Amino acid sequence: MTGRQYTVTEIGVEEDRVNVSIRFNGYIFSIGLSPDCFVNSPVALDRFRRFLRGLTASIRTDSQAQEENDYCDDVANVFRPDFERLAPPKVHTGKVTLADIAARGHFKCDYQVIDEKDVPGAVTARENDWPGGREGFDIREFRSLFPLFDPAEVEVELPGSGMDDIHNIIPQKIFVDGKAGFYKKCDRPYACREEVEKYYAIQASGLSTQQLRTSRLFGIVADKNGRMSGLLYDLIQTKAEGVQGTLDAAATPATPMPLREKWASQIRNTVTDLHDLGVAWGDVKADNVLIDADDNAVVIDLEGGSTDKWVDRSMGGTVAGDLQGLEKLVDFILNDNSPLRRVTGREEEEHDGREHLVLSQGVPIS
Repeated sequence: MTGRQYTVTEIGVEEDRVNVSIRFNGYIFSIGLSPDCFVNSPVALDRFRRFLRGLTASIRTDSQAQEENDYCDDVANVFRPDFERLAPPKVHTGKVTLADIAARGHFKCDYQVIDEKDVPGAVTARENDWPGGREGFDIREFRSLFPLFDPAEVEVELPGSGMDDIHNIIPQKIFVDGKAGFYKKCDRPYACREEVEKYYAIQASGLSTQQLRTSRLFGIVADKNGRMSGLLYDLIQTKAEGVQGTLDAAATPATPMPLREKWASQIRNTVTDLHDLGVAWGDVKADNVLIDADDNAVVIDLEGGSTDKWVDRSMGGTVAGDLQGLEKLVDFILNDNSPLRRVTGREEEEHDGREHLVLSQGVPIS
């Protein structure tokens, strides 16, 4: 899209159907794609099928990623006049909250290709979806030790270079009543509720972060109707910034063996204590361990799911899966020849559909 000011926020795949969600000036436009959209257009249909194969491939090449970007760009361009007509820009001054960067409205776009030519169909308004669509529930009915915060109460830290359009901000570091923390959007409310239950068990245990080295939840973002949209975590000060703050980066041949053994022991103890509380870690992997400023290993991301090569999909979110992943994780730490040291992000496939989570200053974890 020439001069585009939009972001592809999500690409959902269900069998042979794809839904592309695009944010433009704070509005969400959902474009549904399927073989039914193509009439007498074998060339366009073939391109769509290549796009679909790329999305579902376990290993995606750079060329596939570029082709996907180009395809989304071309589809979005069909509706550019509608974007500009229905989503006028909005000037914002002052501090920015989660309410400010929330979607201003939702539209559904009907897309067709007839005789190899793009045909923009109807663009219709939808009620504002809340995360998880029909999965929603009233978090106020759920027993919780954690306070609820309205999105307008949660201030978002702006990027260091500033931001021309606040709706392009991906909220990470936040402030609530002067307290700094990190925010994770709730795309799947029931999965988030399960995560809240785990943090409830941790909080109710009375164990300190020195006794049980895990991330900690301090609040839930929800609207006046109890519709949950995100979770708020305590900051974890890491030894290094960015991805270098994870165990994945910290465990190298140059890392002293006594320090590695300390990390392995701490993680074993943490997993054992979690299981004693009836809590399964879930997505066991080196990316989900932070090394804090005092060289301690801190387990994070209790939502669940699993990642290929670490935990079998069928065992994700279970104690047995934790033990399987823990064995590989300890080997990853102590053994410089661990096959998982050579696994790249493109080769790993997650089975939870989540976006990136951030719990420490500049450290993305998935």
